[in-house]
Amino acid sequence: MSKKRKRTRKNRGYPLALLIGFETKKAVMWQVFSKIVKPLETITITKRREQLADNELYNFHELVIDKLRQYIKEGIRSIIIVQPKNSHYSEIFQEHIKKHHKWLTQETSANLLSIGTIDGSVSKAEDVFELQQTKVLQKIITETTTKEATAIIEELEERLNRIDQGEIVLYSLQEIEELTYQKRNIGNRQPEYVMLSDSFLNNHKQKQRLNRLLQILNNKKVNVKIIDAETAAGERINQFGGLICFTKK
Repeated sequence: MSKKRKRTRKNRGYPLALLIGFETKKAVMWQVFSKIVKPLETITITKRREQLADNELYNFHELVIDKLRQYIKEGIRSIIIVQPKNSHYSEIFQEHIKKHHKWLTQETSANLLSIGTIDGSVSKAEDVFELQQTKVLQKIITETTTKEATAIIEELEERLNRIDQGEIVLYSLQEIEELTYQKRNIGNRQPEYVMLSDSFLNNHKQKQRLNRLLQILNNKKVNVKIIDAETAAGERINQFGGLICFTKK
């Protein structure tokens, strides 16, 4: 009898950022986790960027946005753009976002992006590995996630200040479960945005129960954001026990 080979699954950790490598004839996208970087998609064009008409460049940028959209909706707000040295690909792409996607640039938007730029290439996994070895990627990830964390804290404080006006914020696993599984009606509310620190996730005594809740929240298209406990946002969330749920009617 042949033995089945046991498949081991790499621990990806939690999502940190999206990485976009703009080249002269393509855009290469990766998802950055706390432990690995995973390839997402490559969008190619038939001509060099400099040869594209305005409408062709617009369509190219829209394809990139469409591919990123689901990850942004899932709560990833940190974007790192890698471009050839002396090019302006990042600047042009950010101008496109400002002009055509205000839902990603408005200060009051829950989808406000934090974007950083690096010179280089991430066409292949080897390129990403090489970039990681220089620590440049880690530095820019820290910068963009810090900006994102600041926005999260502002959102949190704003919600807390509205509790007297009927805002409902939940802090316990049981309350969030009851609301998610519709076992309890809490002011006709439903989950809108769940944040937890990575230390809460890693050290929780009932991981299976917690992971089940997070999976169901993801299935319901509720934003779930895991925050580095060592950031200011992570420290603030841990002051409330490490788990917070914003709600909506």
